[in-house]
Amino acid sequence: MEEARQTESAWEVRLGVPEPELDKLSLASARPRRLRAWLDALPIGDPHRGAPPLLTLLDELPRLRVDGRRRLALLEEIRPRLRQLAYTLESRYLNLPLMPPERALQAAALSHRLFQGLAIGYQSVAAPLLRGKLNRPERQAAATALQRAMDARAQDLFLHMLLYKEPPAGTWQVLHNLYAEAERHALEALTVSDPELPGEEGAVLIAYGRLLLTASAQPNQLRQPALMALYRAAAHWARWMPLLADAADAPFHVDLQSDAGPQALSARADNGQALRYFDTRPLAAALAEGGPGHRSRPLSDILSHHLRWAWLGPRERRGPRRPVDGEMLLCLGLDAVHRRLDQGEGDEPLHRVRRVDHGDGGYCLEWRGGTPNTLRAGGLLALSPMEQPQWRVGEIRWVAWLGDAVRLGVALLPETLRPVRVSAGDPNAWPAPALLVPSPEGDDPETLVVPTTGYRSGTRLTLWDGPPRDTRLGVRLAGSPDIAQYTLRPAV
Repeated sequence: MEEARQTESAWEVRLGVPEPELDKLSLASARPRRLRAWLDALPIGDPHRGAPPLLTLLDELPRLRVDGRRRLALLEEIRPRLRQLAYTLESRYLNLPLMPPERALQAAALSHRLFQGLAIGYQSVAAPLLRGKLNRPERQAAATALQRAMDARAQDLFLHMLLYKEPPAGTWQVLHNLYAEAERHALEALTVSDPELPGEEGAVLIAYGRLLLTASAQPNQLRQPALMALYRAAAHWARWMPLLADAADAPFHVDLQSDAGPQALSARADNGQALRYFDTRPLAAALAEGGPGHRSRPLSDILSHHLRWAWLGPRERRGPRRPVDGEMLLCLGLDAVHRRLDQGEGDEPLHRVRRVDHGDGGYCLEWRGGTPNTLRAGGLLALSPMEQPQWRVGEIRWVAWLGDAVRLGVALLPETLRPVRVSAGDPNAWPAPALLVPSPEGDDPETLVVPTTGYRSGTRLTLWDGPPRDTRLGVRLAGSPDIAQYTLRPAV
């Protein structure tokens, strides 16, 4: 019994649950109906005016001397208003350069504080309930509080993913602690009502699984709209994804005693009892068959292809990475790349970046200072060492924001690639820039890199590479919102 009490006390300390010390709230009533009227009067559409009183309320509520049922009811009034405020803030930090302006960073920081405050509020409801006897009403209330806390913590971490930033130390550990505590009391799968979710039902396991699915899908290789579509869809998919204590062949696991997200099964894992496994392969297979995207918001082909690649099983790197010094020049976008290869020069701006490391397939680069909108995952670039001009073409596979710099993972395209022009549909149309990858040895077809917009499998082309020739786009091998790579096949 004493050991159980110590475990519960340690859990509360780790989650930052404060001791009740206040007799009343400073700005609002502690009665749900009156609080609702006060919240309705807040200027939610103006975060600079609406957020400060809400943050004060979230700071005081966990410290208020009030029974758990009342505290939970008050938080349930706050939660939908906080969501509205968070949606308002989204427009201020989304769809901006990778190094956003200070105003956007302030909006994101405000969102972090709101979700963290909401999570601590619900944790302060769950903690005393879990210290006592859990009859049916108490089990439902504790499961509700834990699910809401998990959802708020997951939203906070997902915001870091949207900004391509590593979360602060301890973020994943808190999420693992919440899940472990729910599991210890057999509350992780208990269904609770949640009007904020599809179907208006949720569970701790669903909120946790939603985040694990998103984190396992290589989120730094996706753009913000695709990430948001993935997170929405994962709220459905997590309902059918079990988290198992023993699944030797599952491609991913998570360590409940670590401060890290999901890892590939090939990663070193010594803490067997704290490991939980999840298998993404059935979901990847369902995506290949045309599901299970939500009917009202189907996934794009590009996102579905990426998820199948990420979830069918982690890929090992082809070779070791070698640290390398020096700077490189690069230009961004298909038009600029084409001019650089075709003419050896162009009027586009050249950017200087620092090399971090190099492998057989590409580079890790570091970009300091302001970033243009064209610098994003899936973008095309040409790059050359400063000391010896030798242009190669690559695709930005991932991005990460580290302090005052952005790091890029660049996968190099074949060295034999060359600039060409194509006329789509009408051979008299003005030829557009494209990149041709000649056929390697064997029977593999040539491939063509073209803009994503305006082209699809089956499109007839006139290819201008020496004498013009008619051809047709075949299978799409890869693609991003900017570019797509197709096989070429005869026009007839």
